[in-house]
Amino acid sequence: MKAKRTFKDSLFRYMFNNKKRLADLYEALTGRAVSPREIKITTLRGVFMSDIKNDISFRIGNRVIVLMEHQSTWNPNMALRMLWYIAKLYHRQVGKGFVYHSNLVKIPAPEFYVFYNGQKEEPAYQKLRLSDAFEGGSDALELVVNCCNINYSEHNKLLDRCYELRCYSIFVQKTREYDAECHDLKKAIRMAIAYCEEHDLMKEFFEENENEVLDMVNFNWDQNRAIEVAKEDGKAEGYEKGIAEGEARGEARGMGKILAALVKDGILTLKDAAKRAGVSEETFRKMAAL
Repeated sequence: MKAKRTFKDSLFRYMFNNKKRLADLYEALTGRAVSPREIKITTLRGVFMSDIKNDISFRIGNRVIVLMEHQSTWNPNMALRMLWYIAKLYHRQVGKGFVYHSNLVKIPAPEFYVFYNGQKEEPAYQKLRLSDAFEGGSDALELVVNCCNINYSEHNKLLDRCYELRCYSIFVQKTREYDAECHDLKKAIRMAIAYCEEHDLMKEFFEENENEVLDMVNFNWDQNRAIEVAKEDGKAEGYEKGIAEGEARGEARGMGKILAALVKDGILTLKDAAKRAGVSEETFRKMAAL
């Protein structure tokens, strides 16, 4: 069955919102085989900017809950973000009343993974620890995130073990290569899709979802480019930091002001800003007083 998506979806989330692919990816990561029938997808999908939402999370029976995030920009604060996500997921599963019971409440053990494919050099594998962020140091609370660099390489062992992840990595690499050649992102995406179809890299997926892939990749990459161009022009000082902080605090009003400033400076179109805010253009215009 074709996955339901919105413009907020990333290609990674759209591709792996599938129990069979998640089972393959999990086995590649851990060496532990699971049946797709054991998997229940639990991804947090917020409606408003103040909602907490993650890329992919799923339960394997009642034993394990797995959280996965994709990052095209390196983020050293992923352990803190994962803490928010897992707390929300546990709260949703257990509810408020059960924590007051006299019997021990059993919960699935968590596992955390980040898949990085940005252009900044990062190791093939590293761990982020929540305790590294504690002022003064403490071991009272720990959360460990396994970070995997999924940029394409013939020597990337994880990509060798997971066909779907390798296809995704090659698609991203080819999009970057073609974009550098033709300086036309939409054309580059179409060329990368054609490459994957020609070389039988998830051929059916790209044939069935060509328009969706084009929309998702073009939208997400254009937002990154807008910030980069703004930095070069000296207009975006503090914008990117403000967006990250606004999302972290869940302050829709603050986010609206930041996006409105990007629109006024010509960095984002009204349409793109409204999409990022998750509202209609008319609603965003009123919200941002444009």
